[in-house]
Amino acid sequence: MRAATLHGQTIAIRDLPDPSPAAGQLLVRPVFTGICGSDLSLRKQLAGLAATLAPEHLPVIIPGHEFSAEIVGIAPGTDTKLKAGDLITGLPFTHTHDGPQTIGISPGHGGGLATLTCIDAVRSFRVPEGVPADLAALTEPLAVGLHAAGLASRNKGSNVVIGCGPVGLAVILSLSLQGRGPILAADFSPERRAAAAALGADIVIDPATESAFTHWDDLGLTPHPMSPLLARDFRGLPPGANIFECTGAPGLIDQIIKGTPPHSHIVVAGVCPHEEKLSPLEGILRELTLEFSFAYRPEEFAAALALIAAHPRKAARLITSRQPLANTEAAFDSLAGNPSEIKILIDPNA
Repeated sequence: MRAATLHGQTIAIRDLPDPSPAAGQLLVRPVFTGICGSDLSLRKQLAGLAATLAPEHLPVIIPGHEFSAEIVGIAPGTDTKLKAGDLITGLPFTHTHDGPQTIGISPGHGGGLATLTCIDAVRSFRVPEGVPADLAALTEPLAVGLHAAGLASRNKGSNVVIGCGPVGLAVILSLSLQGRGPILAADFSPERRAAAAALGADIVIDPATESAFTHWDDLGLTPHPMSPLLARDFRGLPPGANIFECTGAPGLIDQIIKGTPPHSHIVVAGVCPHEEKLSPLEGILRELTLEFSFAYRPEEFAAALALIAAHPRKAARLITSRQPLANTEAAFDSLAGNPSEIKILIDPNA
């Protein structure tokens, strides 16, 4: 098989032995594979390792944990209603003797940036008839946003989404389709702001020119005082905002804590591998809820696939380009450095 391999910060196209599915797994041919912010973060971390380890000690990883694929083989002993030729997508997680592994991030489980890979049958979903393979590859990132939106259960409305990459846009689309407005979206990129507006954001702003925390009147929210100042006969929870941090940018969580109204619910969905410094007193005085969102549940993955089937034109707004496997390294560089990019899909067979 041919695969894009990540070794340190270098991505190279190599010919490798075909994988063999274990019992319970499918052998699949990826059709489209998305590049994710987690992939960029992994590349940065491996580049840091390359500064301290000899090349032979660095892991070699085949990235790609969000993909659509055609089934080409089913391991003996696998109980599944899926069959060869089916177009599927699935959760990029599997279990081994060493514990759970992420397909496309763990060194022992190559991902979708290859002409062949393996995926668990029990975590795979047949793509509905009429849904194209490129849109099906968006199921995983849309499930991430759907899960993050679902976590924000403290407040009914007044949503602020910071960062309009794939996850932020998935949050906006999820909130909008659930009728959970109004929604303010903030991003430096005009292309991403335009996508946010198309997917349901009521207000879009450029954080370079204005703050996301100055539009409470526009969002219909009157910030309540802190708890000791509430009326004595007050019962229940005063309204606040739902704030979704979808960038992973250093220092942003603390900025949100200091800028958001009292009683707000902050959901962190951006990849943030670095250490953060927070001011707990600011959150205490405001009685904020700070929650961290990771991945999704299988039923949310299925719901994201159904969302794509029901709203294909909206889902397609996330895709900015489709490129061949040979362009993988350039695609990583473009996604990392070009704010107009949203989701780049790789065709491993092109």
